[in-house]
Amino acid sequence: MAERIGWGPRPRIYWIPSLVVPVAALLLIGVVTVYSATVLRQGGESGLVLRHLIAVALGAGVAVLLAWLPPRVIEDVSPFLYGGSLILLVLVLLAGESHGGAQRWLPLGPLQIQPAEPAKLAFVLFMAHFLGRKRCDLRRLPTLAAALALIGAPFLLVLKEPDLGTAMAFPAVGAMMLIWAGLPWGTLALLASPLVIAILAGLRFLSHSSATGLGLLWIPVVATGAVALRRRGVEWVLVGIFVLVLTAVALEVPRLWNHLEPYQQSRVTAFVSPERDPNGAGYQVIQSKIAIGSGCILGRGFGKGSQKALSFLPRQHTDFIYSVVGEEFGFGGAAVVLGLFALLLLRALSLARVIRSRFGALVAVGVVALIGYHVVVNIAMTLGMAPVTGLPLPFLSFGGSFLISCMGATGLLLGATARRNEY
Repeated sequence: MAERIGWGPRPRIYWIPSLVVPVAALLLIGVVTVYSATVLRQGGESGLVLRHLIAVALGAGVAVLLAWLPPRVIEDVSPFLYGGSLILLVLVLLAGESHGGAQRWLPLGPLQIQPAEPAKLAFVLFMAHFLGRKRCDLRRLPTLAAALALIGAPFLLVLKEPDLGTAMAFPAVGAMMLIWAGLPWGTLALLASPLVIAILAGLRFLSHSSATGLGLLWIPVVATGAVALRRRGVEWVLVGIFVLVLTAVALEVPRLWNHLEPYQQSRVTAFVSPERDPNGAGYQVIQSKIAIGSGCILGRGFGKGSQKALSFLPRQHTDFIYSVVGEEFGFGGAAVVLGLFALLLLRALSLARVIRSRFGALVAVGVVALIGYHVVVNIAMTLGMAPVTGLPLPFLSFGGSFLISCMGATGLLLGATARRNEY
């Protein structure tokens, strides 16, 4: 029994500078920037910095624990972690606390936890366990359907809160893990086609003039997909079903749009044209662009950002902390942050290729996808290149549940890397 679960002599946790140094540097930048965004601003307070430091300490403990545990033990408990995370997500919908129209938090004494954050880690672990089985063949329809169900369960529960940005993390991470596990790119394209069609058909909601023509782009996309299927030898009946399904999705977009929350609709329209509502939905993006643009090359200097100091920039210590970095440390500081993320993710992805355990490799890929998704969406949001989603920036943004989850993901990555020669 001890041999099966991996107890016994414990392998040494190697010091991996290419993983540890970027995370430590990002945490340091995060503490400094949170201090500037909370204490060194109009009406600032020091309590938030203390809470952030506590979260960093707790996250470090979680990272050490997960790096120390043998991967086989983690894999054995992954089904229970996934099931428990789904239970917590259901409890949030039944008895969670609401803030700003969203029901995302569970009270835990004087604290509040956001179950969607640890659910991401539980999802990565169980998906790695499921896809890492020897008999897992994603070319078989039952296996692929089961994998999609594992992705869909937390996605739908988080979407119900509602939290679209966090919910989209599950299919984004799941897609990368499926590809790594052997899912053909063509199959992934077919699975993603309804989302692409919905986006193209919904363009008419985003503009008064050009969107009508752009909204018809879904028609040639459907036609191209049908031709591709026929060239692969797919029967006409199945091609017809494919066309009917995508056409139904395109025609149902107006109804889906009406089911979005008002704040979600305003965020999407503000992404295309923030100037139409500069004091409302477009305010955050406009102020973020002003803050980043005013930083120029070297920035205004630590604590000297006017957009931040006068509280023009909203959510400056959480969702828009990258804007504070751009304003106070300029293009150089923003580029350093991007470089640290790139170093961490590229190194982790390269290590996933040498980890012998299929479970460990898939965990590493899942962590890369999870952190990479948040980095891309958050930074694109602050630059006005994506709708405002409320996603924080890993290791930098203030936030207990999210920061601890990011540190836990780092611990999983270190543990898998330290035991990279184990099967």
